[in-house]
Amino acid sequence: MTKFEALFGIKKSEIKHTCVLMPLILKNSLEAFGIKKLSRGKIYSSGNSMHFTLINTGIGAGFTGDSALYLSDTGCKDLILFGSCGLVRADKNLDIGSLVAPVKCYAMESFTDMLLKNNASGAFYPDSNLLDKFLAGKNEFQKVTCATLGSLKLEEENLDLLKEKDIQAVDMECSSFFSAAKHKHLNAMALFYVSDIINKKPFYSNLNREDETKLFLSIQSGIKSICSFIK
Repeated sequence: MTKFEALFGIKKSEIKHTCVLMPLILKNSLEAFGIKKLSRGKIYSSGNSMHFTLINTGIGAGFTGDSALYLSDTGCKDLILFGSCGLVRADKNLDIGSLVAPVKCYAMESFTDMLLKNNASGAFYPDSNLLDKFLAGKNEFQKVTCATLGSLKLEEENLDLLKEKDIQAVDMECSSFFSAAKHKHLNAMALFYVSDIINKKPFYSNLNREDETKLFLSIQSGIKSICSFIK
């Protein structure tokens, strides 16, 4: 067994041109993607539909960034990150269940830098051609500025900083994903569903039934759009 197969659960030769990376696989997601099951590796779990490879990366910048680096040695050329994000603040266009595409992502991945208030951070971007093609004719998706953070607790304590930088959404993978893809000359974009709002509807609170329904429908809509786009 090769290192790649041990890590990803499938052979390098089985990886398709487009890979969809998900930090967390939600209930009913596999069926919606048209995949029966994932093969489990030491770190990642992977499975193929007719048109793409789906990979469960696990939560965290390092895991997702590493997956892009490993995939650069396969036949994969296009990467789509699909996962959840939190809102810095809601408005008439952004709320629980909104689908958003980061057009700029600040790298604030370091727990220690956040803790010590070392706020300098670079920014990384999706592949503009891939993103533009995906968004064409899809008015329901909002473009956002994102920040990838290394702490769920410290995001609440740094809310003013996020607002000062005009950051609209936060996640835990995107900047490493964009930077790894750029480094390896892969085309990458991300699509997120809004699952929480910092200090208003936090990630650890239970959503009301209306928000739960909106979130479920947005996830299904996101999956459908990704599948249609890849086809």
